[in-house]
Amino acid sequence: MEIRKKLVDPSKYGIKCPNTMTPEFITVHNTYNDASAENEISYMIGNNNSVSFHVAVDDKEAVQGIAFDRNAWHAGDGNGNGNRKSIGVEICYSLSGGDRYYKAEDNAVIVIAQLMKQFNIPINNIRTHKSWSGKHCPHRMLDEGRLDQFIEKINKTFNKDNNKPLQPKGLGIATSKYPEGSGINLYSGPGKDAWFTGHVINTKMPYLIIDAAWYG
Repeated sequence: MEIRKKLVDPSKYGIKCPNTMTPEFITVHNTYNDASAENEISYMIGNNNSVSFHVAVDDKEAVQGIAFDRNAWHAGDGNGNGNRKSIGVEICYSLSGGDRYYKAEDNAVIVIAQLMKQFNIPINNIRTHKSWSGKHCPHRMLDEGRLDQFIEKINKTFNKDNNKPLQPKGLGIATSKYPEGSGINLYSGPGKDAWFTGHVINTKMPYLIIDAAWYG
């Protein structure tokens, strides 16, 4: 899922994100209002409060307001790991958003799994605002008793994305010179030192050449 950038002006780094950061955690929040991701980010980067977060996610998009290599003030733990080493993700429409909120949650699952992969963050380092400072947040997930389910969705999405088979990268396309129906021996490369790797029946269809062998 694309994370659209709408980053805070560098002139406000001292207020919003004064420290450089290498992310080690991701912190989940609920916004406790019914504003869109665009409006959440616009308000956050436009005011002069020492409150900030990296990404807001709604039912349609994810918007980034703070660079991922800068800290943000979202976890309530001062200069602890929540504020200094975690990416803050706000899930929108949690107050009374209905279906919009649950769609925002689904989008947040995708975004968080992407960030885990991007920054090599393990599932055990997905935290909540409450885990850092005791605030009842993400309030809706906690009230509905679905936090464990949400974390499991993230884990499944992360593992699904990581287990996708890589498509073979070919060296070129060719057709066999041998008659249709004849067998073709495959070898690891040219010359007498190449080893046998397989056998296919020629169909005169184009073949993708991989590692100097025919691949049908």
